[in-house]
Amino acid sequence: MYWTNSRTWSPFGELRGLQREMNRLFDGYDNGTSLSRFPALNVWGNTDQIIVTAELPGLEIEDLDLSVVNNQLTIKGERKNDKPAEDAVCHRNERGCGAFVRTVKLPFAVENDRITAKYENGVLSIVMPRQEATKPKRIEIKTA
Repeated sequence: MYWTNSRTWSPFGELRGLQREMNRLFDGYDNGTSLSRFPALNVWGNTDQIIVTAELPGLEIEDLDLSVVNNQLTIKGERKNDKPAEDAVCHRNERGCGAFVRTVKLPFAVENDRITAKYENGVLSIVMPRQEATKPKRIEIKTA
């Protein structure tokens, strides 16, 4: 049962709890492909830039393609099959392989010509500076 702060039962709390459980149940449901949430991403931002990091273990830079169009970052790539031999029998297959695409909507316009990307130890780091025109400006208020 879900209780409010005043220790009374709340039907809305029950519904929120049910919604949370349903979201958790279907989170990551991938329609048969294990790459739908790959790569795992972190997105940080402040008034000057956005930083995106993506976990891409075992990939080569040549297997990756980055683009920014209409305030959306797209990471495309392909994870190669790591089957050791043709006659190998799979007992567990949790690491998917194949092509993947992740697109992230950016919260503001970025300077496309100043974007930098670095790939180190299986982590891709992308730094995207914010367009000057979209930065918040303090407006001075004058007295009459």
